Amino acid sequence: MNFLRIWIRNATDDRARRDGEWMFILIFFFTFGTIVSFFHSVSGLFWVLAFWMVVIHFSVNHLGIFRNLTNTENKLILDNVFDIVIIVDSQGSIVRMNRRGYHVTQFSSIALIGHGVEMLVIHRDLSPRNRVEWLEEHAWHDTGGQNRRSPSIDAILATRSGEEVPVDLRVVCLVDLSHETTGYIISATDMRITQQLIKEISDREYAARDLALSESKFSRLFVFNPTGILILDMDTLRITDVNPVMENILEMETSMLEGRTLGDTGLDFADMSREDFSERIRQEGSVSEFSAQITFENQRVKKCRLSAVAFDLNDSRRIMLSASDITAEEEIREALMRRQKVETVGILAGGIAHDFNNILAVILGHIGLAKMRITDKQARDPVERAEQACLRAREITGQLLAFSRGGAPVLGIHDTRELVTEFSMLAVDGTSVACLYNFEPGLPPLHVDRIQIGQVLTNLVKNGAQAMDNSGFIDIACTVCDYRSRSARARPNGLDSKPVKRGLYVQIAIHDRGCGIPEAIVKKIFDPFFSTKQTGSGLGLSIVYSVIQNHGGALEVQSEPHKGTTFTLLLPAMDEEPSSALPEIPAAPDGEFRILVMDDDEQVIATAVSLLASFGYAVDIAKDGQEACEKYAAAFESDTPYDAAILDLVVPEGMSGQECAAAILTKDPAAVLIVSSGYSDDPVLAHWKEHGFKGALKKPYTVDEMRRALLNVLVL
Repeated sequence: MNFLRIWIRNATDDRARRDGEWMFILIFFFTFGTIVSFFHSVSGLFWVLAFWMVVIHFSVNHLGIFRNLTNTENKLILDNVFDIVIIVDSQGSIVRMNRRGYHVTQFSSIALIGHGVEMLVIHRDLSPRNRVEWLEEHAWHDTGGQNRRSPSIDAILATRSGEEVPVDLRVVCLVDLSHETTGYIISATDMRITQQLIKEISDREYAARDLALSESKFSRLFVFNPTGILILDMDTLRITDVNPVMENILEMETSMLEGRTLGDTGLDFADMSREDFSERIRQEGSVSEFSAQITFENQRVKKCRLSAVAFDLNDSRRIMLSASDITAEEEIREALMRRQKVETVGILAGGIAHDFNNILAVILGHIGLAKMRITDKQARDPVERAEQACLRAREITGQLLAFSRGGAPVLGIHDTRELVTEFSMLAVDGTSVACLYNFEPGLPPLHVDRIQIGQVLTNLVKNGAQAMDNSGFIDIACTVCDYRSRSARARPNGLDSKPVKRGLYVQIAIHDRGCGIPEAIVKKIFDPFFSTKQTGSGLGLSIVYSVIQNHGGALEVQSEPHKGTTFTLLLPAMDEEPSSALPEIPAAPDGEFRILVMDDDEQVIATAVSLLASFGYAVDIAKDGQEACEKYAAAFESDTPYDAAILDLVVPEGMSGQECAAAILTKDPAAVLIVSSGYSDDPVLAHWKEHGFKGALKKPYTVDEMRRALLNVLVL
């Protein structure tokens, strides 16, 4: 607006005066020549010249603005002003409007020129009758020659279509040299454009602020994310950025990773090739939940779960690859699966062992009867060898029962040095392997099942001997581990298995000097049926694992290729000394005894009847617990009670021996009951006293074992 005001003032004052003077001279001489040519009277010439001088002077000095506005240069300037410019005369009639004004209002010059300004400008105080007063009231009069802005007016600009355009008006008064008002310049700023500009500026500011906030959030999420993140270039699959968690997963710093490919990091996809990954991320934009592993220089392996998504960054395509280290989770999952497999096989093994023990009980019973009737030594030898074979078969069923339900060992107190020496020497018998012992002084006795722990020691020492091709030395070290105090470690040093209960333990370390176990196999050696040998059942180390777990102990294996393997056992111990051996038992308890035998297997009953009859006892039989209870009650009420009852613990289709015992003891608390079962590791069989029994008889049993069990309850 100031520009227009200054331009008009200068045009009116300086150029108008200068140009007017020249025009006055030219018009004067032109008029003079014309009059002379038409009029030859000097007096007429004088009056005509005087008239034209007055007209020309008024036109030059008072109407110079309109003359100058027709100037091409000034017209171009006015039409290129962005605001709407309206020029009115001193009476408020529209004289001219610039190109912008015609574009916004859509009026033609013919429709506007000569009309009052109120036709275009809508204001609450403006009307046809007071347009001059309104212009004077709001116009800026530049009397002091100072360059100041005129006051603004909020108004509406009318358009041909009827749309009302909000505008910001400024009015400047135009005066001539004598300070008489010659007109007004009205500049109108389209507030729609201003508001749009303000909105765009605000939107840009908000967008910039949101972008900065987003970048800040992304930066924090990237750096502090608990998941490892790699940023890759889409085209080259080269690393452009890495967060700290990913550095820890890859065990490399960012400076070492930037610019490298995924292959350089040791990261290998398990489910797809890198080419397939690149193709999928390009086509689908994301790849979720796929597996990978990182192989380090020392052949150590980490397992990862990955997800990837494509995104745009700085006009280029990027891939965000997130990784979670699931190595520990996989180890736990594999351990659970291994435990579940052990339990599954245990259930199956328990059923097989139970049936097999019943068969062995029949065989051993009849072998015992045969031995009693054969007096010729030469004839007895084959029978005794058959008996030894059955006893070896019983050991195999004992191994199977290490997996069976319950799994409770029959605990006893055993000398540590004697137990370790006996079974380790038995394992290397017939080989060129020697055991080197290192026993800590004052070792407490072990509180374990002698047979089961003997199997553990035998298996471990045999494996060590085979790893050395049955030649060399095996180191066996036994130390005391006291975890009875509150300050004691709940997890023994060197053992990564589950924490053990507080108490006294003996740690047994068995180290061979063989070829070692490959890292890929170490975690599988305790799986049932897993074996690297051409022969064997593959149950050896899985039995070891199960037995140690059932004893409440711990087990760990450490192996190094070409240097050997060390198995470390932690077994519960006692402060007590082992009890002395039992005295020799007589051939059979003398007397006429009545024995009740309950078993669901007819062959087992028949064998037991034959054995008891050979002792001179009267025998009665029952096929389940219900029948046994009825017969015992009838005998008790008739004052002819049984001297003892042998009850089978497990009866699949009837009352069990435990339920039968509870019913009998209710009627006769002094009843002499012996529990028998093919599940030789059943908790009831291991803790028979707690269930009211006077003794226990594991199937398969020999004649001597039955005789000893009866002697303990009938005589001792």
